[in-house]
Amino acid sequence: MKPIRIIPRLDVKGHNLVKGVHLEGLRVLGVPENFSEYYCKNGADELLYIDMVASLYGRNNLKQILERTAKNVFIPITAGGGIRSVEDIQSLLRAGADKVAINTAAVHSPQLISKAAKVFGSQCIVLSVQAMKVSNGKYEVYTDTGRESSGKNVIDWIKQAVDLGAGEILITSIDQEGTGDGYDIDLISDVTNSVSVPVIACGGAGSSEHILDIVKNCNVDAVSAASIFHYDHIQNLEIEKRKEGNIEYLKAFKANGRSILKRINPVSISKLKEKLTESIPGYTPHKTHYPKKKYINSMKSKPVVTLVDYGRSNLFSVIHAFESIGAKVEVSDKPSKILKADKIVIAGVGAFEDGMIELNERRLIPTIQERAKNKKPILGICLGMQLFMDQSEEFGITKGLSLIRGKCVRLTGNNIKIPHIGWNQILYSETNNPIFQNVVSGSWMYFVHSYIVVPEDMNMVIAKTKYGQNKFCSAIRNENITGCQFHPEKSGVAGLNIYKNYIDC
Repeated sequence: MKPIRIIPRLDVKGHNLVKGVHLEGLRVLGVPENFSEYYCKNGADELLYIDMVASLYGRNNLKQILERTAKNVFIPITAGGGIRSVEDIQSLLRAGADKVAINTAAVHSPQLISKAAKVFGSQCIVLSVQAMKVSNGKYEVYTDTGRESSGKNVIDWIKQAVDLGAGEILITSIDQEGTGDGYDIDLISDVTNSVSVPVIACGGAGSSEHILDIVKNCNVDAVSAASIFHYDHIQNLEIEKRKEGNIEYLKAFKANGRSILKRINPVSISKLKEKLTESIPGYTPHKTHYPKKKYINSMKSKPVVTLVDYGRSNLFSVIHAFESIGAKVEVSDKPSKILKADKIVIAGVGAFEDGMIELNERRLIPTIQERAKNKKPILGICLGMQLFMDQSEEFGITKGLSLIRGKCVRLTGNNIKIPHIGWNQILYSETNNPIFQNVVSGSWMYFVHSYIVVPEDMNMVIAKTKYGQNKFCSAIRNENITGCQFHPEKSGVAGLNIYKNYIDC
């Protein structure tokens, strides 16, 4: 069975973590970054940040929170709330988000989905749907944090959004949200049976049994919850030493938690995963490790890494990943500096065509090609690796950098969700490849993509990943050129080891 992602949901108002019922009655719990770091260490697969009042006030407050969070966590982050434009998406991605969740603006202007998918790729665009059951037993889409009815049928809207380019669905039941009564199985089943993209279930989890129920009975790819994780963490906090949050409420909770929470039975993410493993035959959670303090800044010297800025990189996360292992990072779009750099990294999220356009506008294509010809090290991450190829079939045929002969094609297979989003294993047999030193075959890495590379010379493939019945190229190497389809900066210690190995080799 595929590993189901466990995603703590962190609702934010201003600079505070809040929680309510039916998306209303928000109560301040504390500092979101502190909760995020705890969840990362406790085994969370991703984090979900939602600005609860951004759509109401016409602004998004997540950028600074994302930047603070990305400094200390090495797992993927989805951010939503108040996103109105391609520029808003770009701002959040550069601040540390890996995906964005869009609700209100997408309902009001569906073409935002297709515009965003064309720039950032479908795998980056999550359609957030707030659903409420109406009188005829159907479900209706609500916007503005569950306050406004759109008149749209949930299933019809989701199908339309997927056709426009949405790569993942976050479905939240307003009726169940915050109640602790469990997920709306009928709603979630209708959604998973209607689309072939990944689905995240949200709204109503009050116990580990509720999550077991949704995993067993619905073809979900991830489950998101808030209260059961937040209150488990609060149980272990020293409230008296805290200065943030509703202190009196939190003290009362610690003294009389069961009477206050009523239907909520808190559980840690690690305990939840143990229960899933015990209760569901074939269930395999991903296994990665959060970097410990002794790992941070472990390099003896301060090597310099130049990160190529072509407008499509998740700069913040990559910068902090390299800094965490002791490297110095320079960000540049200057051809002369990139050509002379000791080590460069071309990271990126987005569509192939848009990536090549951005490189061309900055006059970086001949620079990167000359660097490759001079046998200077180049590391490509996700889109960066795909750009190495001769061409891509994404949104028509687009010419690439031609550093490696081959093409970029859509991921295909029977009974699989596309995009491929989540944790999966890299498999390799060449034990002496320097990029995989201290990274065992079978290590779990984080993927988020719809397209794969197919080199003409398959001997350049240094790692593969199984998805469904097929295996695709997940890492490639041609002398000085190395590429990873996954995101090392989001893959715990194993991913950071790959960055460290790139600097060393």
